[in-house]
Amino acid sequence: GMSIVAFVFFLFAASPAFAGGFGPWTFGMSADQIRSVKAQGPYRAFSNGGLETYNAEFGGKAQNAQFYFKDGHLWRIAIRVYEGVDLTQASQSWAYTYKALVSLYGRIVTPNLAGETLQALADSAKSVVAGGGKAQMAPVSQPNGEFVFSSFNSIAQEGVKTYMVTVNYDEPSP
Repeated sequence: GMSIVAFVFFLFAASPAFAGGFGPWTFGMSADQIRSVKAQGPYRAFSNGGLETYNAEFGGKAQNAQFYFKDGHLWRIAIRVYEGVDLTQASQSWAYTYKALVSLYGRIVTPNLAGETLQALADSAKSVVAGGGKAQMAPVSQPNGEFVFSSFNSIAQEGVKTYMVTVNYDEPSP
């Protein structure tokens, strides 16, 4: 009867997914509230005032998640799927990230990339990044309360090129 419908509605209303965020973390949380999510800890502070953990689950495995704050409140969660010096490994991580995003959100757009297969798309992304560019992708249908997109790029520091594949969960602009 009515009570079951009300209970199901309550379950959905209580679900943090609608608040926006990633996993157990929601936008607007303070650093202390993030640290209180012990199952995904330990957390470490880094130089820009953010936090990070290596126990965020994405695509079926533990990944590095970085938490960014504005006025003491969480506004971005960046899942670092790959960070290293191997471009081939980075492009494999990009393909893995693509598959994970498809399984979570359905169709993905890959602006400025060409290819009929995932391998061809990954090769396209690899050549964009090899040329100093940034390969991005995002779900066509964005989830409620967040903006999700992925970037694959490189940074050069002291002559060493580091490649990064990141999935950003951003609080939508008002």
